[in-house]
Amino acid sequence: MASLVAASGVLVALWTPTLNAWATAMANRTIRSAESAAQAKDALERMPGEGKILLSEEIADRAQLGIHEALPLPEGAAEELGLSPDLPSYVPRDIDADLRATLQAMTTTGGFVLLIGPAAAGKTRCAWETIRAVLPNWHFLMPATAADLTALVSSGADLKHRVIWLNETQQFLTGTDPLRAATLRRILADRAHPTILIGTIWPDIDAQLRAPARGEEGNGAGEDLNQNSRDVLELARRFRLVSWSQKERERAEVLAASDPRIAQAARHHGPTGLTQVLSAAPELIYRWELGDNPYGQAVITAAVAARRCGHPPLLPRPLLAELAQEYLTGPQLAAAEDTWFLVALEWACEPVLHSGGIAPLQPHAEAIGQTVSYTVSDILVDHTDRDLPGAPEEIPARIWSRLIAISSVRACMSIANTAYFANRLDHAHTALQRPADAGQAVSMYNLGFLLKEQGDTEAALTSFTRAADLGNTNAMNHLGALLKEQGDTEAALTWHTRAADLGNTNAMIHLGVLLKEQGDTEAALTWHTRAADLGNISAMFNLGVLLAEQGDTEAALTWHTRAADLGNTNAMNHLGVLLKEQGNTEAALTSFTRAADLGNTNAMFNLGVLLAEQGDTEAVLTWHTRAADLGNISAMFNLGVLLAEQGDTEAALTSFTRAADLGNISAMFNLGVLLAEQGNTEAALTWHTRAADLGNISAMNNLGTLLAEQGNTEAALTSFTRAADLGDTNAMNNLGVLLAEQDDTEAALTWFTRAADLGHTNAMNNLASLKED
Repeated sequence: MASLVAASGVLVALWTPTLNAWATAMANRTIRSAESAAQAKDALERMPGEGKILLSEEIADRAQLGIHEALPLPEGAAEELGLSPDLPSYVPRDIDADLRATLQAMTTTGGFVLLIGPAAAGKTRCAWETIRAVLPNWHFLMPATAADLTALVSSGADLKHRVIWLNETQQFLTGTDPLRAATLRRILADRAHPTILIGTIWPDIDAQLRAPARGEEGNGAGEDLNQNSRDVLELARRFRLVSWSQKERERAEVLAASDPRIAQAARHHGPTGLTQVLSAAPELIYRWELGDNPYGQAVITAAVAARRCGHPPLLPRPLLAELAQEYLTGPQLAAAEDTWFLVALEWACEPVLHSGGIAPLQPHAEAIGQTVSYTVSDILVDHTDRDLPGAPEEIPARIWSRLIAISSVRACMSIANTAYFANRLDHAHTALQRPADAGQAVSMYNLGFLLKEQGDTEAALTSFTRAADLGNTNAMNHLGALLKEQGDTEAALTWHTRAADLGNTNAMIHLGVLLKEQGDTEAALTWHTRAADLGNISAMFNLGVLLAEQGDTEAALTWHTRAADLGNTNAMNHLGVLLKEQGNTEAALTSFTRAADLGNTNAMFNLGVLLAEQGDTEAVLTWHTRAADLGNISAMFNLGVLLAEQGDTEAALTSFTRAADLGNISAMFNLGVLLAEQGNTEAALTWHTRAADLGNISAMNNLGTLLAEQGNTEAALTSFTRAADLGDTNAMNNLGVLLAEQDDTEAALTWFTRAADLGHTNAMNNLASLKED
């Protein structure tokens, strides 16, 4: 019987045409073309100073910066003690030295700094104090939206020695027009005009925006829904502000002698941070949990629930009135007077600590005396007590449904996004349907995406088509991909071409893939080059693959290197393949290791193959095991071979079985060999039969051998003949032996002769013996 198949040494370098097939988050993430100078001017006018770009040291408005309102000073203390009435004395944080050194270094290169911490942890104050200390003479830009910043960058405005303030960074990464990683890279790449961006974000939102979120499996693996937000966040130098350290509290004690607010906050030594105390977080939570007004508590809970369901910050008065009733008991509803809601609102808007101006709810007016909406404290929104009815895990379906029914069309878009990521797909569908029915193309597109994910292909086609007809290029691209799945290549080409002509780089990639499949390699190269030149990393990777197939190794190396430098692990892996083929083993090892450390299983496998060539068996086992544990079938197979060679048959059987169950034919064959050696003939027959049915010639021969040993001569003859007809000389020889035993000398001579002519020595001996007889 044949021995085990040797470990594969073939480096994995597969064409991956579907990198961007279904990878767009529920919020629209189209790449916008450069905005006009007029739009950039409009963006500048949104900055602090009514159009005048102020210096950092000129910015002093606490509310404008987003710094939480703190405990109030006693009456007259500001003048008497020379303190700011708005801001307590700044307590230096442990990260200050590193943060300031980082900003100082960035004054010549530019950069992006991100402060991560929970609500009211002091992120914004820490960032502002650092800017004032290190960059007092830099101009301070405070874009209201990502679109404002994008317009400013696209206009070519000079951003040299500008600080760009991205407080609450998540607001720039979600919604219909998020900040693109390409835009941020464009800012950071211009080192001749150094620009520093500084932002803040909550840890849970940071984790959510950086976590992989895959689309449906259509036309290959779907794209990562959070790719853009993760790319943006990973460009930042990250600093964390968590609980207050003992050293920070000691600094606060020193400042307490000169600032009554610090003295009051420093008396709290519980888990709450000093900045949270300063902003009255404990009193806010106490008011919500244990207040003496159940109607006011219901209004606060309704506001918190609405925000946690994704409603924008401004909560309309009628929405709060209706949603609050969902949190009142039957007796409370019956006992409510006509003025219950006004009284509840007044109670919820009362400042905590009696006079600090900090309240659970804050009124918002669009004109003097005309309060139309309210905001709820983000401290309460971030509060995670699971026993509260406003906790994310406790918001019932009826609240979601009611909120969607009474929210504005615009708010429904944001609610749909939150519902989608909370895996409440039915509510996401309902929330998207309203703006889609109102004619909003972005919602039509997102609804199509959701319908496709839910398996309703026809409805998805309809929704994508509606959005595409209104000019949404993402919808055109997805429509093309969906039509391609259904086999309508011509229609797919039409839609991908329309979207590509309008600048959609994902559509350019899909168009290139389709053209490659049709044999038009030149056109495929053209479209991939266009997308790559516009900064699409996947296009750079695919372009490298195409060029390598054409034998243009140098150009392939260039594009793979660009994509690898931008973090594409497939490009790192392919770069390693090309470098290995050129004999540059050390560089190949480096590239494979980079990709493997970032989780690319093909790179782990290739790294194992390369290390095997160098004789480093332990490292090979390590990398093949990691890749196998992450589902790489080739690694499972090679791991089985290595384990078998080391005599660990049970572990080898396990690894081969995993690979065989996932369809690896060589693993099926090796599994049959090992089982036969253990005397488990029935199991060996099963696996050899599966491998033989899938075309493995060696398995056909081994199957014939097992069947002959069992006396099943006819089945053995059939299996040997299949393998022999496919050129297996062992099968030809075995077939000759079996035929000779049946006295079919002529047929035996024929097969011995064929095998002997192909160099099979046993067949030569058998042929000579048969002729002598």
